[in-house]
Amino acid sequence: MVVLICRNALQSFTVRCAAAAARVEDPYIDTTMKACPPCSLEVCALRMQLFIGLRTLCVYGRHVVLLSTADTEAPEEAERHTQRRGLSRRWTISSPKETSPVGHGWNLYVVDTVPPITLYQEMVEYSQRYAETNPQGLSLRHLLSEAHLLLRSSLLESSEHRQASEGARKMAIQTQREELEEAFRQNCAQLGDSFSRGGQKDYHLALPYYRMSGLSVTEVMSRNRPLPGSPHSYGPGFLFYLKNYLLEETDQSLSQEDADEVTRIFSQSEPSMLVSVCASPCMMNVDPAATLQILQRLEETAGEAVPLTITMATMMLRLGNMAQYTELMERHSEMLLVYGFIEEPRLLLHAGGGKRPQVCPTALAGQLADSQPGLLVAAMVALHENNKVQLEPADHVFKELGCESSLQVDFWEAMLMASSQDAVIQELLFRLASVYIDRLTAGESPTQHKSLKSADDLISCCSHYGALYPWLTILNPAHASSYQHQEALHKLQSLLCGPSLSIGNVAPLLESLSEETLWGFSLHLLCATRRGQYGRSIERLLDRCPQAIIAYANHQLQDKHMALWWQKLLPELCSRTRAAADNGVLLGALKETLVVVAMETSPAEFLELLPDDGSASYFLPHLLTCAQRHLPA
Repeated sequence: MVVLICRNALQSFTVRCAAAAARVEDPYIDTTMKACPPCSLEVCALRMQLFIGLRTLCVYGRHVVLLSTADTEAPEEAERHTQRRGLSRRWTISSPKETSPVGHGWNLYVVDTVPPITLYQEMVEYSQRYAETNPQGLSLRHLLSEAHLLLRSSLLESSEHRQASEGARKMAIQTQREELEEAFRQNCAQLGDSFSRGGQKDYHLALPYYRMSGLSVTEVMSRNRPLPGSPHSYGPGFLFYLKNYLLEETDQSLSQEDADEVTRIFSQSEPSMLVSVCASPCMMNVDPAATLQILQRLEETAGEAVPLTITMATMMLRLGNMAQYTELMERHSEMLLVYGFIEEPRLLLHAGGGKRPQVCPTALAGQLADSQPGLLVAAMVALHENNKVQLEPADHVFKELGCESSLQVDFWEAMLMASSQDAVIQELLFRLASVYIDRLTAGESPTQHKSLKSADDLISCCSHYGALYPWLTILNPAHASSYQHQEALHKLQSLLCGPSLSIGNVAPLLESLSEETLWGFSLHLLCATRRGQYGRSIERLLDRCPQAIIAYANHQLQDKHMALWWQKLLPELCSRTRAAADNGVLLGALKETLVVVAMETSPAEFLELLPDDGSASYFLPHLLTCAQRHLPA
């Protein structure tokens, strides 16, 4: 507070440096969370005490010591010498003056300055006169703003004193501070009332002041109800506060009475907000029947809209009217419903807030998981791609629905088709490979859920799933296991055949799979082939399934790997047929290999490949073919 000495009075003013100091100390000032009157607020005198003839002034704590004398100097000189400001605890001594011979003596005054709480209470009492005559006037708001600065400066001062005090004095300062904080909250509520009922200018300040007041939304609503027969409706500041409250993610629900009142308020003041209002998590207790009637009237006046239809379906679901629910959901195509969820995501899920930090599904999401799983998955993918939900919260939604082993995997597969973010793609590839391996090692699928997309669907519409290599069909015995097992195998093989899955990331997971089964062997062989281990793969395939070797070589040993036909495959086949001359599979593979070698080598190179064990006669027809191919025309 500034104590100002003028000719006839001691006046006190709130200091504007309190507004500046508050903004320096708290970065959240001037946001939707907190507010403070501006530093440019017009000056207004708060209290006046008369005196005459000031000579010396000292301000110490709550006391002002005045030394004055009554003299007969000219009014102009008195005006020039008596105005002083007490801004510190130091003595402020006026210039020495000669005592007038006609002076009337000296006077000493010790004036107690008014405590902030007392002054604040007087200001509140005085403000009530404004409130009775003009509750929306600027004079009332100005006076309340002055009171706010008074309390803010006192709170800043008490913080400094508390840090420098000990013992009983510290406890007294703490008690005084609690009294100041209570007055501060009361003042914030009064300022919130002022801005909530005011005009369009600065109406947004109702939100931070109500937040600082600590009032519940129910208390704020009760303070803003129009009086019966009053021409005034709800002010723009109150509606702004209420909209922001409803848009917040909180775990605190309004009572049915309050929720119904909120619905009525917006149906009268801003009907276009009704869908967002009904989707708010704090409106869980709203009467669905009454709300449905309001929404139906809105549809009659404003026309049909997808988010509005979904909201009406939600109310039907809460009423247990499944026939009407189904009829409403079937009004629009699945794609339009997805757009509706993008427009209002809270119809499907509620973000975490308060004691509930995780995103949670709504009752509608639970119903879709049972009746329209494809729509739920498509909507969640669309919300992710439109930055309405992140991957981890979306996973939590499916876990809350009990679909972590079914729809969650469908969601990942759909995300893989839609996402263009490399980090997300790699994370999804690893998760899906892990799931497919778990399903294979579990023997039977832990769930009877049928995937939304089959392996063939994914191969045809997702670039990350590659077409199965031809030689894999020989290693995949048809109908040797359940449908779920077969689908998991084909999807994993397709990922390994695709261009995106990093073999280095998935190889440790494949170590848990045994090579004893043919499908397990095929996965290990795929992994080795992707790593470029063709020589070792040829040996393993000849050991385990030689009937697949030609299909393998035709697909894998091409271009820069063509030389492996005669550098690796031909010697291996010669060696193995020599040991098992009656093995028709090996002999057939040897014959096919010689055909390819004769086509790809020169006669001289072919001669170098002939064995020296006396079986060269077997190779002569192929050598002749090779020579004829190289004869000049």
